[in-house]
Amino acid sequence: MWPRCLLLSLAASLSVGTLGCGSKSDAPQTVNVSGTVTLDGEPLAVAQMVFEPTEGGDKAYPATVTEGEFTAEMTPGSKKVRITAIREIPGKTIPNADGTGEIPATEQYLPVRYNTQTELTAEISEDGEKGLAFELSSK
Repeated sequence: MWPRCLLLSLAASLSVGTLGCGSKSDAPQTVNVSGTVTLDGEPLAVAQMVFEPTEGGDKAYPATVTEGEFTAEMTPGSKKVRITAIREIPGKTIPNADGTGEIPATEQYLPVRYNTQTELTAEISEDGEKGLAFELSSK
């Protein structure tokens, strides 16, 4: 009797567990987006991007810039774009987390108009975007 109850309980929990999963058609449509990021005319070596909806209600979508290029998947619509880039400060160190040594100090070196006070935007169409270009200036 016990094994039969165990099997019935397991079958019931598995069927209930899959009811709330939804289907892929319930998920918002996403599209592919790609492009380039330059700083003072040169490809940005490494950076992080975030595409945020301008009108709320949607999640933000990340992208990584490598050698001036990025790809991402996101929902269509108007996006605010934030780009940050971190580099080591030559000759400067800070204490490590456990206080047993030091690590190189770093800085976010892009102007705030590209991140915390971004002026960058992108319109993402229902078909996606290829060739988005963000031309940044350090001045």
